[in-house]
Amino acid sequence: MFDLVDECGKDLKEYGYSVKSEGCYNITTASLLIESEEKSKKLGLDKGEYFIVNSPNLYDYGLECGHYVTKLLTKFLRKIAKGLNISNKSKVLIACLGNPDVTADRLGKAVFDEIKIDAFSKENNIFKFCPNIYFSTGIETIDMVKMLVREKNVEFVFIIDSLTTNAISRLGTSFQITTNGMTPGSGVNRFGKRINKESVNAVCLSFGVPFMIFASDLNKKSPEDLVLAPKDIKENVEFAGFIIASAINEVLK
Repeated sequence: MFDLVDECGKDLKEYGYSVKSEGCYNITTASLLIESEEKSKKLGLDKGEYFIVNSPNLYDYGLECGHYVTKLLTKFLRKIAKGLNISNKSKVLIACLGNPDVTADRLGKAVFDEIKIDAFSKENNIFKFCPNIYFSTGIETIDMVKMLVREKNVEFVFIIDSLTTNAISRLGTSFQITTNGMTPGSGVNRFGKRINKESVNAVCLSFGVPFMIFASDLNKKSPEDLVLAPKDIKENVEFAGFIIASAINEVLK
């Protein structure tokens, strides 16, 4: 299974997939719009917009490059927000998925820690939560999201989770945003129920960065269920979480 849209095994260029060099830090951006059912069926991907920032030297350049990645994510998120009529008065639920006790799977918790809310204000319309995984709670993530959407009259759900990749160079360096929700655990073949507009009755955006790769993608003789992560995983996850949260905070402020 794949998480990153451009690892779906199809030649996406004939379907409108475009890649652009940003001219600094060796960063490229890529986007794809799947606007029809026909296109969706041919690609095996849900309808919606897909946007990726690839920053292979992110951890070499550090904070300066991180700010630039944030700028690119913010620009795209503003475009999406405008198209969906997301304003600073919209009720938004930020669902930070994953297992906070497993470093490679704690991107959601890293974002959660950096998202700014004004919990004591009657005007607060941003809600965030870290549901943990089904094996720890016995509750499907989608059920918790549906409950909170209903209870808080949420209009938009931002879903954050760690992803998988089949290219070691993309670990911690590719930032993906989509407008069609997310299936928790799909990249590691532990399928939860898909969280999207149809399932939770709120428009769902997803944010993810790959921090895991199957060993079999590096060596075909490796066990298929063995998942690997970068050696500097803790610092990288925290940095990526800061970048995503900064973009969200900027757009929702």
